[in-house]
Amino acid sequence: MNLQFEFKRYRNTFALLLLFIGAVSTTAQAQRRSEEEIKKIQDAKVAIITNRLNLTPEQSTGFWPMYNEYSQQRREIHRAQRKIINDKKAEGQNDEAVLSNLKEVQELRQKELDLEKEYQSKFLKVITASQVIELYKAERTFNDMLIQRLKQKN
Repeated sequence: MNLQFEFKRYRNTFALLLLFIGAVSTTAQAQRRSEEEIKKIQDAKVAIITNRLNLTPEQSTGFWPMYNEYSQQRREIHRAQRKIINDKKAEGQNDEAVLSNLKEVQELRQKELDLEKEYQSKFLKVITASQVIELYKAERTFNDMLIQRLKQKN
C-alpha cells in the first residue's frame, strides 16, 4: 500500500522526466538530420561546380580551399544582412533608425561586391576566365535548383 502511494506521488514527476528525455532526444535527432541535410546540400554544390568547371587536378588543388574561404566569407555577410533585416524591424522605429539599418545593409552589399572582386582576381590565378564565368553560372544554377526544391518541399 505504501509503495502504491509513493508511485502516485512521483508519477507526475516521472512523466515529466520521460517527456523531457524524449524532447531532448528528438531535438538531437533533428539537429543531426539538419547537419546531414546541410552536408548533402554542400556536396551537391561541389558536384555541380566540379562538373561545370571541369577542373584539372592542379586547378582543383588551388581552387577548392580558396573557394571554400570565399563561400564562408559570403555566408557571413549574408547572415549579417539577414540579421539586420529580420532583427531590426522598421515597425515602431523612427526614420533615422530605419535609414541607419538600410545603410548597414548597403555597406554589407558593398562588402560582398568587394569580396567578389578580390576573389575573382585570386581565382584567375588558378583557373581561366571562362571557368570563373562557369563558376558564377554554376552557383546560380545551384541556387535556382535549391529554391525549386524548397518550394516543392513546402
